[in-house]
Amino acid sequence: MMNKLNSSYLMAMVLTITGALMKISHMEFADFFLSIGLIALLVFIVYALIEVNRSKKINGSEKLMWNVGFLFFGSITGLIYLLSARKRIV
Repeated sequence: MMNKLNSSYLMAMVLTITGALMKISHMEFADFFLSIGLIALLVFIVYALIEVNRSKKINGSEKLMWNVGFLFFGSITGLIYLLSARKRIV
């Protein structure tokens, strides 16, 4: 079963990609889809940052690395976090 973190990331990516394709095609409501996708990505980043900062399994420098990664490269860092690192951190 998917938790909040996985579903918010999945929803963010689907809506953002859909909005971008609609924007390229000059379709209506493209801005709406892009906006909702970015808001979902923001929700994901907030949840992930809370998980990372509450973790007792990683040290301070690794927490700093994840924080910087999420803030500057949100979607790429999120994918890496969900696919490989979350099991080790949480």
